[in-house]
Amino acid sequence: MKIEYLKKWIKQNRLIEFAGRHFIDDNSDVVQNLRNQGEKALLGIKQNNNIYTILGENAVFYSTATGGRGKISLDDFSNVLQDYGLKKGKIFSSFKYLKINKEESIWLKNKRTMSALWNTVIWLEREAKLSDN
Repeated sequence: MKIEYLKKWIKQNRLIEFAGRHFIDDNSDVVQNLRNQGEKALLGIKQNNNIYTILGENAVFYSTATGGRGKISLDDFSNVLQDYGLKKGKIFSSFKYLKINKEESIWLKNKRTMSALWNTVIWLEREAKLSDN
């Protein structure tokens, strides 16, 4: 993956602007810890209380308010987000958290950050498919 293209994409997509002080990049402790565990973590958002949502080359890594940690494939994350948006309506929904199963919800901060994250996930999915060819 060409990280310089990703950085241009998130700038154009305004992820850094929308996430504000919650934006974290590849230099953050969370991303570095995931990489040290062999994961292909890239960037994301993090609250002060260690709740985070990190985008990777092939998955979304998250921690929950209850202390759970996990990962979900980019494709599954995108599908859950799309289903939630269609069910609840993009305008009327609160996109602070996205419920991915009965026990866990992924933090998205707000609608603008959710949209920028989702657009970045779509870009990462496309890049992954191109690199497979």
